[in-house]
Amino acid sequence: MLAASKLAAGIAAAFALTGCIPPQMQSMGAAPLPAYHQPKSTPDGEKQITLSADAYGTFAASGFNVEQVNAGGGALSFEFHPAGAISPLFVNASVAGIAGTLQFGCNDVPCNFDGYNAWLDSKDGDEDYTFWNLQERIVAGAEFNLGSHLFLGAAGGIQFYQGGGDYESKRERLEDARLVENMDERADWRPTASLWFGPRLGESAGSLAIEYGVTFADKVKEWNTTLGISYFHPSGFHGTVYTNTNTSFAVSLGKSFQF
Repeated sequence: MLAASKLAAGIAAAFALTGCIPPQMQSMGAAPLPAYHQPKSTPDGEKQITLSADAYGTFAASGFNVEQVNAGGGALSFEFHPAGAISPLFVNASVAGIAGTLQFGCNDVPCNFDGYNAWLDSKDGDEDYTFWNLQERIVAGAEFNLGSHLFLGAAGGIQFYQGGGDYESKRERLEDARLVENMDERADWRPTASLWFGPRLGESAGSLAIEYGVTFADKVKEWNTTLGISYFHPSGFHGTVYTNTNTSFAVSLGKSFQF
């Protein structure tokens, strides 16, 4: 413990003398919530209520200055399309949870701070750290049919998240030692927006959708993005392959119920 304290003190002193910019760290919950929009399947003008449940996970992925992300979780999403002329409009409320382990890494700029890299080479820097996050999101949007085989939609709203685990505690201590710069807290909120489009493959074949989402922070370099490709079967089963700022590659499988 004493040796680790001396190491941190020495690194902090080196930082003060060199003036280098430390690498940035952020909560794993700051990424857009992994609940992708399901294209409306009822005809224009009809009401549709959808409840979706999804399980998702990743293995040995990388993210914003983290690596070896092994995690899993689930999401619930409720969506309501009204009837009549305003049926393209909708509101969506979603909640998700994820937990897993990761290692600290150096894969995004600025990440040329010798003090942080020296810590990464230490025993402490090579360990796995646990994390967990809860995410809540509410958005409103609109989706339109482009002819009989294409659709296009967009939505915007607010996302909240809360996090904990060894990872959150460690990045706070690293910031106290001036080895990293944390971009957010354990709990925060961000405006969020998404855009999607794709083809309808027929009544018995379902649809494909490509969706791009973003959560906004105060600075452009703090924006988090996600990109997913989803397939939705008429039975309600669906799957998504996606990537986001905090996870280089992940998959999601779920089931939707319409009322």
